[in-house]
Amino acid sequence: MTLRHALMLLMIPLAVAMLLAVAAFAFAVQAGQTADEAQARLQQALDRRPAEPVVQAAALLVPGATAGLAASALQARVLNLVTGATVQQIEARGAEAEGALTRLRVNLRLAGEEASVMQTLIALEQAQPLIFVDALRITGQGDGGSLAVEMDLSAYAGKVVP
Repeated sequence: MTLRHALMLLMIPLAVAMLLAVAAFAFAVQAGQTADEAQARLQQALDRRPAEPVVQAAALLVPGATAGLAASALQARVLNLVTGATVQQIEARGAEAEGALTRLRVNLRLAGEEASVMQTLIALEQAQPLIFVDALRITGQGDGGSLAVEMDLSAYAGKVVP
């Protein structure tokens, strides 16, 4: 065996070991980057997490410390949701305790074109705090396009003082 062959036999395992070390280092760097990206995505998800369930539920209820204040807040919210129609009357119909909540009732009368009435209904159904359409009465006013609408609405407040 010549010196050249002996050196080759010594260098080949050393070169293979160096290549394996470089490959392992590259794999470790890539795994570290993947872990950093996953940690960043997790932190973003934690930053955008929803509020506590109690806070979320409170957004669905009409605010007010007393039944009168809650009914007034409900009427104001309903009036803000009416678009394009003319409000003829809005009237609170009382409050009744239902377990830990208080149910508020409102009667709304309005007149308008079909499109504006539909926009108002859709806005009421999508509103927060939640507003329920308990009854809906629609009659034509005889002028070809105008409608008279009467709605019984309800919403819930937290336990309020009467």
